[in-house]
Amino acid sequence: MKEKINLIKQNLLETKEQVMKKNRKSRKAFSFFFMSVTMLFSLVFLAFSPTTTVKQFDMTKDLSSAFLNNKINNIVSKTTNAEVVRMLPYDFSAPQNPPSSKNYYTKDGKSCYKDSTIEVTCWKEVSKINGAEICFSDIKIKHPSQFRRQWANGDYNSSKYQYPTNIFALSNGVVGMSSDFYKFRKYGVIVQYGTVICDKRSTLSRQKYLDVLVIDYNGDFKIWKDNELSDYIKKNGADDIMLSFSFGPALVENGVAYDPKVENNYPLGEHYMHSGRAAIGQLGKLHYLLCTYGNPGLQRQDFPQILVDKGCITAYNLDGGQSGTLVFKNNVYNKIAYKGEQRPMSDVLYFASAE
Repeated sequence: MKEKINLIKQNLLETKEQVMKKNRKSRKAFSFFFMSVTMLFSLVFLAFSPTTTVKQFDMTKDLSSAFLNNKINNIVSKTTNAEVVRMLPYDFSAPQNPPSSKNYYTKDGKSCYKDSTIEVTCWKEVSKINGAEICFSDIKIKHPSQFRRQWANGDYNSSKYQYPTNIFALSNGVVGMSSDFYKFRKYGVIVQYGTVICDKRSTLSRQKYLDVLVIDYNGDFKIWKDNELSDYIKKNGADDIMLSFSFGPALVENGVAYDPKVENNYPLGEHYMHSGRAAIGQLGKLHYLLCTYGNPGLQRQDFPQILVDKGCITAYNLDGGQSGTLVFKNNVYNKIAYKGEQRPMSDVLYFASAE
């Protein structure tokens, strides 16, 4: 009898141990499942949270942050079938991949380019004011890092100028335009990815405060006065500034054309002369407009309304005249004012594919 009781006890102990072992396996399986689900939701959050995308992955502004962002988005896309949002590194390099020739096309007489990260439409109109040619380029991008700047000879310290098409060829961009030709004046507030390239006031006798176009890491436009921006940078640094351009003045703010009487003594842009013009505007979130106005030119006071009519929320005057050059598919798209030939300059702004 004693042996039977001991045998029953032993069987009970073995059964209990087997149950505990099964429970341990179940707990491990549940823990693994819970951790997997948590990691998946974390990846989804990292990929789709605007704050995280900009502030955490982008703040290092280098190739590794772009690589990490793209890898995470690829994982999330494969797991959830969600759209991949790619980015380019926040550095002075050009994108490694040029635009694909198969993505250029013509539609309704307009020249276009489209891939998964950028959509560009270029077209020409005849001005109702004086019959001049106006060229536009409507650009939509998926990530702010696709809005970039390129320098002559690939170096903002270069003392030599290049034609806009030659500078643009270094960029691997889809579409670009002459910008503020900063090296011609060597003053203003110029920032690129937190690097202050120039912070200097002009000694012009008529000097007013220059308007500076500042683009943040969300790709949004804001107009600053140069003295206010300079003071801000001295106190806070420039880490939150993606790009800035110093020419001006502001043409449109909050969807309203500026009052020409306010800026009638603005030191740049030859306000009262009939001249070729160039401008950039923001139409919406990661949505932009480039514009050049050709011969016989117009006074700057007539320029803002053209941009308002196209839907610009904010628009900014860039270096015009012979400098105003719009480049698409590595060719000059507009008829350049004045001599009709490209002018060597120091820099262009451009938009690139992130594929």
